[in-house]
Amino acid sequence: MNLSLLPRHQQLVSVMGAFLCLAISLSFGLGQLKTWAEISWLDILGEGSIALLSMSWIFFLLVSRPPGRVTSALVIGLSFFMFSALLDLFDEFVHYRSAAAILSLVESLPAAMGMFIMSYALYQWHQEQLVLNQQLNRRESSLRQHDQVDLITQLYRADYMRGQIDMQLRTKDDSQFSIVVLDIDNFDQFNRLYGHADGDRVLREISEIILMSLRKTDLACRYAGDRFILLLPDTHLTEANELAGQIRNAVRHLSFKTSEQGKAVYHTLTYAAEQARNDDGVERIISRVNRQLDLAKYS
Repeated sequence: MNLSLLPRHQQLVSVMGAFLCLAISLSFGLGQLKTWAEISWLDILGEGSIALLSMSWIFFLLVSRPPGRVTSALVIGLSFFMFSALLDLFDEFVHYRSAAAILSLVESLPAAMGMFIMSYALYQWHQEQLVLNQQLNRRESSLRQHDQVDLITQLYRADYMRGQIDMQLRTKDDSQFSIVVLDIDNFDQFNRLYGHADGDRVLREISEIILMSLRKTDLACRYAGDRFILLLPDTHLTEANELAGQIRNAVRHLSFKTSEQGKAVYHTLTYAAEQARNDDGVERIISRVNRQLDLAKYS
């Protein structure tokens, strides 16, 4: 629940208020109050619950979703449904004059219209969730195994990467793949100066930059400490180096604000890339790319 969203929904709140005021005005303005003995409290309990629940659904929608087409359709559809529920509730308190008796005959029509609008909104919500689920897949090459996920970055650990590289090496077709290892420069010094909490935040933000730079078929894992490893199927060495350079440039322009001092700190990456060879094994290609990375860092 996020109450700060309510001010962003002023128009929808006004729509809900208009439906509420219209239901009260029509029912009590065109009808005459029943005597106490004529009121059926059991009906009021059932119909009042429906009206109250429809209003609570609208409230939770407004404090749970940002403005947008889906949110508007859901709220408007529920407002029509609430309008019918309120008319149904209020006619337990009033007798309608003959001229206004049509209200009791048509009180279910707004509910039908509201259900139609909500059906459209739920379909759009379904489409929205499909898009979000695709983004949450993290562009990984197979299903998530939660016991192999790093808690800080939410990326897979190195063991999972080894299994995926092994699968690529066992593929019998002629497709090529490349491995990239990225290392955050002077990360130990950053942890000493600003603390491990900020260090963890840096790891998370850099992992997000890496993920946004990858294709759907690529895989990113946290290799160890401040090191990340990428598996790039159907990618030659030149393309792998180009992608790693793009990630390095994106990280270089990231202004990281420390928690206590609010100081802007910029980070750089060192990377190395290797393309798989016909006689490669998992440890052989990983060892080769790590040696290249160490040479690049200390040259």
